[in-house]
Amino acid sequence: MKKYQLKLKPRDYQVEAAKWALSRDGAVIVMPTGSGKTLIALLWSKELLEKGIVKRILVLEPTRILVEQTARYYRRVMGENAIPIHGKYQPEKRRSLWAKAKIAVATPETAYNDYEEIIRNGYDAVIIDECHHTTGKDAYALFMKKTMGLFKKKLGLSAYIPPSRREEISSVIGEIREWSWLDERIRKYVPEWIGEIYEAELNDAEKKILEELEATRLSYTGRERMLVNLAIRWFVRDGALALMESIEKETRLAGLISHIKPLLEQPGVRPLHKLDSLKRILRDHEGFDKAIVFVDRVIVCKRIAEELPDYNPVAIYGKAKMKIDVKKILMKAAKPDTKLIVSTSAGEEGLDLPEADLLVIWSNIASPLRFIQRHGRILRLTGKKKLKFVAYIVTPDTPDMDSLIDSLELARKNGIDIPIDEETLDALWRRTTRNRILSVIDNKPLPLEWIAELVNMPRDMVREGLRRLSEKGYAYYIYTHHGKTYFTRNSIHQLIEEYGEYLDPDLDLEARIKPYIDNSELKAVKGRYIQTRRRLVKMLSKTGYFTRITATLQVPLPTGALQQLNLHYIYRIDDEEILDITLRNIYSAQKYYKYITPAT
Repeated sequence: MKKYQLKLKPRDYQVEAAKWALSRDGAVIVMPTGSGKTLIALLWSKELLEKGIVKRILVLEPTRILVEQTARYYRRVMGENAIPIHGKYQPEKRRSLWAKAKIAVATPETAYNDYEEIIRNGYDAVIIDECHHTTGKDAYALFMKKTMGLFKKKLGLSAYIPPSRREEISSVIGEIREWSWLDERIRKYVPEWIGEIYEAELNDAEKKILEELEATRLSYTGRERMLVNLAIRWFVRDGALALMESIEKETRLAGLISHIKPLLEQPGVRPLHKLDSLKRILRDHEGFDKAIVFVDRVIVCKRIAEELPDYNPVAIYGKAKMKIDVKKILMKAAKPDTKLIVSTSAGEEGLDLPEADLLVIWSNIASPLRFIQRHGRILRLTGKKKLKFVAYIVTPDTPDMDSLIDSLELARKNGIDIPIDEETLDALWRRTTRNRILSVIDNKPLPLEWIAELVNMPRDMVREGLRRLSEKGYAYYIYTHHGKTYFTRNSIHQLIEEYGEYLDPDLDLEARIKPYIDNSELKAVKGRYIQTRRRLVKMLSKTGYFTRITATLQVPLPTGALQQLNLHYIYRIDDEEILDITLRNIYSAQKYYKYITPAT
């Protein structure tokens, strides 16, 4: 059997938990977010595979984001090629993935649909992450019921299991054991509050509305395009109810998008597509003292309160519009039996809202000031020793995800410690609208104009998206007869095939090249291709990465004169392959200089 060398050293309580779980056919480990439950699952997997107790392991994750993230974690730390499997892949592709994987990471919906493949390929152990979902009518519960008796070994993981679900989860998976965040071995690894991401996918009817809005946006320019962008934002952030309210007003925006109204009235369109996620959050955190939900639209605020009467909710949406005594409302909000406060920006500042242990961000906004104000409601000092949670509800693959990512990154730049790990943020990036751009250039290197046409987005939005993707090291470019031609790591082979002439360096050409890390200029390197490559590779091995490279060179013209070029490669370079492509393109300048401006 293959032996695995772990690239992380487990903590003592992680080893303790893994040993306890391995001593049982079914076990549930409850441990706070941030304490390293995934490494425990990895230790459990390593032991079972090395001793030949099981042949193949299925890992269940609730979202595609976590599927991709967990698979990467297994590959990085354990060295096993864990394979992500989810609904993005067609059935025939999934069939080959199930047959290939020793460790498969999948959503419960995909696992349920591919039940026969799991049996056919001999999966005999299962890890159920976020196992508090294995009750009721959740896809987790349906899968576990269908596979009862199939797995030799079962491991459940969760940060918290509501008391009302413990008996059912124990019967489905196994004995439950909890490691408290107050344990001194664990507490130092757990932040003061935990950030969680809940996805609220659009259904097919709602996706048609988004597609129509995006098509409408392309037919306008200037202020009209900005207004349609605003409508898109309201729809994916706040819901169809908010968009319908905007259409029914006599405004310029309503005139631009009134043709959307029949689509909004289709029976499959939900007024609030995030409502199910909110209900799930409240169930998942059963036992919370008080929750505050921040929204941006009054109509949404009122409707949420109406939909959740069991929590004795209070809706707060501004002194002028409430038409009732604000003091009475705040007194009711402070009562112990009021479990839920739904508030617009009126509650972000100026009103003394009660302290909460659960904060839900329904309307994602990029403003760092408002982000800080909202989180201030949960970050106050308290005498209670109780872990607090912030749940962000986000519509993936839309501008709503863009707003969430932007707000988290801006908050960090403003000194707020966001307890969401980098791997999760990287995975979230893959669910922004920028992912559409990545999907296109993953298949074929393309210039900006062609990308904009294929993704059905305005050029300025695509340009900004490419800029952000390049900063993160997801997208790159070289200069060709198209100007800048963008590519990803996955399309490098096509780049070489189609644009090889622009990667064929002139070995006699000289250039002065300056690498940077953020705003710090490193030592410039001057010389021919082979010389500079050797020196920059050595420099890269010491620094780990460059955030951009500039090059100054003079290209000989047919007339005998020299054309000076200033080239800028503004993207993250963290390995030798991308560095070499960049340098090859610099020293091929004689083949493309006429297609770019002298100072590019």
